[in-house]
Amino acid sequence: MTTQLYPNDYFGGVENFNSKSDHAKERHWLINEIIKPELPNIIDNVEKCLAMLNSDQIFKMPISNTSANATATTNKNMSTITRTVQNDSSTSSSSSSAASTSNNCPSIRGIITRRGGYILDFQAMVKFNEFKKGKQILFRMNTGKNYPLLQIKRIHENMEHILQLLEDLQLIDDILEFIKKFGTVLNLLNDSTDLLTNPPEQLIFPYNNNEMMKEMFQDSHLISQSTHHEISLELVLFKNEISIDFRNLEKVTKKPWCEIDPQTGKSLTDKVKDELKSNRSKNLTDILKSNGVQLEQPSLLNNLMMSTFNTETTTLQQAQKYLSRCVTFDNKVVMELEKIAITTSDPTLISISAKLTALEGSISNHYTNLTIEECPITNE
Repeated sequence: MTTQLYPNDYFGGVENFNSKSDHAKERHWLINEIIKPELPNIIDNVEKCLAMLNSDQIFKMPISNTSANATATTNKNMSTITRTVQNDSSTSSSSSSAASTSNNCPSIRGIITRRGGYILDFQAMVKFNEFKKGKQILFRMNTGKNYPLLQIKRIHENMEHILQLLEDLQLIDDILEFIKKFGTVLNLLNDSTDLLTNPPEQLIFPYNNNEMMKEMFQDSHLISQSTHHEISLELVLFKNEISIDFRNLEKVTKKPWCEIDPQTGKSLTDKVKDELKSNRSKNLTDILKSNGVQLEQPSLLNNLMMSTFNTETTTLQQAQKYLSRCVTFDNKVVMELEKIAITTSDPTLISISAKLTALEGSISNHYTNLTIEECPITNE
């Protein structure tokens, strides 16, 4: 008996092997024997995600910074102190200490209600020590108005698009068209999982321009602003939870730091930071002077004059303070003084995230196999 060995394990010899034809057959087999039989199960999971997003079930979640998932932060004189208030009843002294810390910290207590992709109700008592002399402020959402969570809205749109694509894929025979639409499904899944964990830039401070505050609360300017301060609200999905941030912001009034360029919408701090990024070798003092900043040498008399008469002159140390703390927000320049950050666990979002992550992993593996380039066979 004789045995013939074929190079590269392709029976018949390499001269009889057509790499393009064989590669097409492999992908055709993968689509028809592996992927398409899984599509009904994938469709079922997407429909379950849509059902959870459309559910009429109402979730009421307490919000308070007396729990371990909340922090109260105070920024003052370039220093940041973060305090997390935790329940501790082991001793009377620890209880007294916690109460003292709570009194000195910004505080919040309230409730948020969600149904589907909407906030139905939001009520909270918020207190910042440096806002209206520490008076408690009631934030009560407009009655009868539902506020849309834009991240959930986009995820819902993605799921509907994915569902349509999956139904189309069951009927598609063309390999290239199948791969293209399958890739679109993967991109939409990636976008959806990312939306659950990371909010888009336009929804977070300082880029959101306090739109949520303006839309959720009637006469919001009366409750969220004073002569020298403004409270901002950020409510987003973050790491599969609802994240709520309140900030007490100090309005900058010193020229030229408070001025906004009407053409670009940028403040002086924005311009200086841009120049520092584009030309790291350039001296800060030169950049400040080229932007019209009048620099003075630090002295007791100069500091007294600048603080008393709000002159336009600035010391280099003050300029560095403005650059490190000032942000452009809602067409004004502000500095963050105090902050309350809270997250609330939402079982539906956690469940949706788990399903989407599993789908993403499965479809990503299939897509990788479909897009592997053919391997040309050569004589060696």
